Amino acid sequence: MRGSRQQRRISVLAAPVALSAACLLAVPVMAASEGSGTASVRHGSMLSRPTPGRVAVTWRQRGNRFVRPVQVTSANDGTDRLFVVERRGTIRVWRNGRTRPGNYLDLQSRVWTSSVAEQGMLSVVFAPDFRRNHRLWVTYTRRDGALVLAALQARRADARRVRPRTARTVLVVPHPGYPTHNAGQLMFGRDGMLYISTGDGGNPGDPFAAAQNTRDLRGKILRIDVNRRCGTRRYCSPADNPFAGRKLGRDEIWLLGLRNPWRWSFDSATGAMWIGDVGQDAVEEINRVAANPTRRNLGWSCWEGKVHYLVSRCNPSVDYVFPVVSVAHPTAEAIIGGFVYRGRRFAASMRGTYVFADDITGRVWVFRKGYRLRLQRAPIPGKPTSFGVDDHKELWAVSLDGRLWSMRARSK
Repeated sequence: MRGSRQQRRISVLAAPVALSAACLLAVPVMAASEGSGTASVRHGSMLSRPTPGRVAVTWRQRGNRFVRPVQVTSANDGTDRLFVVERRGTIRVWRNGRTRPGNYLDLQSRVWTSSVAEQGMLSVVFAPDFRRNHRLWVTYTRRDGALVLAALQARRADARRVRPRTARTVLVVPHPGYPTHNAGQLMFGRDGMLYISTGDGGNPGDPFAAAQNTRDLRGKILRIDVNRRCGTRRYCSPADNPFAGRKLGRDEIWLLGLRNPWRWSFDSATGAMWIGDVGQDAVEEINRVAANPTRRNLGWSCWEGKVHYLVSRCNPSVDYVFPVVSVAHPTAEAIIGGFVYRGRRFAASMRGTYVFADDITGRVWVFRKGYRLRLQRAPIPGKPTSFGVDDHKELWAVSLDGRLWSMRARSK
């Protein structure tokens, strides 16, 4: 990684920068079937559906008093609350146009962060039946660099605060050596399992060769059952995980071959997983993985996008999953994976359209399979760090300078 670019990458999630609103030409999408190495672009094949080239996405500021927010999400409990994760180790609530005073959760005594890295509290997720069991989980980095998954218990679904003393460690992923590439996104799938992303361990070039190592939890998507306990563990590994019950790899692993899957999401209509994987020196990529995949290796650090990175780490017997979207540097520098839009408010122009952004430039793109990638004229100012959806599946975003944004869309 070249010096100036390395400094910019390390600054991801670290400090706000001024952004230009200049609009560059959209780069061609690498639209391909899962696992295919060939690209294709089709036009006019889905005229009855929204067309990305005919939509304009803009952003309305709704809040501006958060401290380095890195996630916005909902408990999907019908209360119309948005929960904003702050990197320092706190979660705050926004509802009805205002930010509630105080913290919904404060784990600053447990969370380790620094001013030049990608550490801190990283994600929160609420149980699918949160209204009944009041359970939630968070990921954060601790002093030794490890990624921690912890479970917490709210007194009631509508509680204004969660007591830190209810926190129980569920899983620890060691992360020695470097403070970067922690990933840490949490989401429940339609199968009720908890999915967790992990980075490759940090620094350029996957120095630990972790992403392709099936006995290492780094550089992966993990899938666990947090509703059961197995032995001393506060979770079980589902029997249909690819390495469950086998000596070939850790039984928590669902997908492998990732560099830094900082933000990803499920398509609520299809169950497909859309993963934004931050690239190395050449390519930022979005991967789409079907709900029941037959291919599970996304290629890093054999591949960066669709270009070989380290041939020595390639396995000729593996059928790799290649990205559906690739954006070359310097048009994008640190991808922020988004969501497939499934809300109602802008369904006529956006239904089934994937929205994502770049942290360094603030640029926003929309994509739909069969069409070219489209750069939007309105960036998200202040270094966007994450997208999220509310109780109505409408799209929101947060930026590192403390602002909360709601998406608007109109047909051109």
